[in-house]
Amino acid sequence: MTQLLKKNVFPHYSFYSRCTVLSDTTTQSAPHTHDFYEVFIVEEGPLYHYINGNCEVLHPDTLVLIRPEDRHSFACKDNKKARFFNLAFDDRLYRKAQKMAIQCAPAVQHHSLSSVVLLPHQLSRLLLRRMKWLQDMSTPVPQEVQQTEGVTLLADIIVLCALGGGNAHAIPYWLRKACWSMYEQENMIVGIPRLVELCGKTQEHITRSMKKYMHTSPSAYINTIRLERVAEALATTERPIFDIMLDAGFQNTSYFNKLFKEKYHMSPRKYRSEAMIILGKAE
Repeated sequence: MTQLLKKNVFPHYSFYSRCTVLSDTTTQSAPHTHDFYEVFIVEEGPLYHYINGNCEVLHPDTLVLIRPEDRHSFACKDNKKARFFNLAFDDRLYRKAQKMAIQCAPAVQHHSLSSVVLLPHQLSRLLLRRMKWLQDMSTPVPQEVQQTEGVTLLADIIVLCALGGGNAHAIPYWLRKACWSMYEQENMIVGIPRLVELCGKTQEHITRSMKKYMHTSPSAYINTIRLERVAEALATTERPIFDIMLDAGFQNTSYFNKLFKEKYHMSPRKYRSEAMIILGKAE
């Protein structure tokens, strides 16, 4: 049994990301463990994932969390091709992200993390873009920038593993389905009125249910989705910040700036400038 060690795989960073492509002619990867955490998202499949003596058939848009004690390997069959993108990270980064996840979504502390989560396609694409953006970081990267980007992404993944997987059965299906749908652009922009429409319940009932099952409010949930969309646009486009803000559904600049700083600990302008440094596009 091979054990992959952080000091050999990513000795100078808190995380490491890469894309892996398998075909039916690829030999099954050697079973292994590692002393770090790992998450991956299946882009193309099916992917056969052998873990702790079991075989999981994973389809596109599946998010998987691997813990240090897990033993696993991969394979592809039936003349198919499988592609997945993974992010490995150390325990220190995980603890920071866990703390941030609980601050953003208190319900996280009431659930154990699910190992496998099937994501809505739009949300899966968003997470993949963010993971690939981390991979595109130029080196050397300031440690502060690296930590901020890695922790924020991982915190969002922890929330999904806590509330979107097997433990989410406690959350009513109508609410879970509506919350996933709010990641769609046309729904996110409309905001709470669209959430009410998707739920088919009164706003008061939705507010009580979200507080009971998710420990958050409709406005806080929607703002989190909007901020993630803004952060992605800041990092990957040169569009004016004001236009990005409006497209995400924010109407008040002061309120938007306040929320953004609370989540990312910097202004939108600084976030963009740091992203340019990461991607090697700074002038």
